[in-house]
Amino acid sequence: MTGFSSLPKQEHWTTARLGTVAEKIVDGSHNPPPKVDNGRPMLSARNIEWGRIEFSGHREIADGAFKRERGRTDVQAGDVLLTIVGTIGRAAVVTEAMPEFTLQRSVALLRLRGVDPRFCMYQLLSESTQDWL
Repeated sequence: MTGFSSLPKQEHWTTARLGTVAEKIVDGSHNPPPKVDNGRPMLSARNIEWGRIEFSGHREIADGAFKRERGRTDVQAGDVLLTIVGTIGRAAVVTEAMPEFTLQRSVALLRLRGVDPRFCMYQLLSESTQDWL
């Protein structure tokens, strides 16, 4: 497999709690502002798919509310999103190409240090983690 030849052998791997490799773990707004017809995106669990973020059908919120809500999560490229309400365990990585958005309570944000976000996402989506969740 291309790209995996440099990985250490599995017997040299270790496990770690997310809290030890995460710089930030936070969920989205617990009291989302009202919807508006033309505003800024606020995503919920329904927007987080298995490995991707879907922007259709999201809530739009006013600019002022967006700035307040964004202060809580400060979503950045490389953050891992994990659904924690409804269908628990769907995960995706935020990319540079995505517009700025904020989150509702049904989604947790994981900002990692020293761990590739895609690796974390694939671990979260693995059968063993999904069974545990």
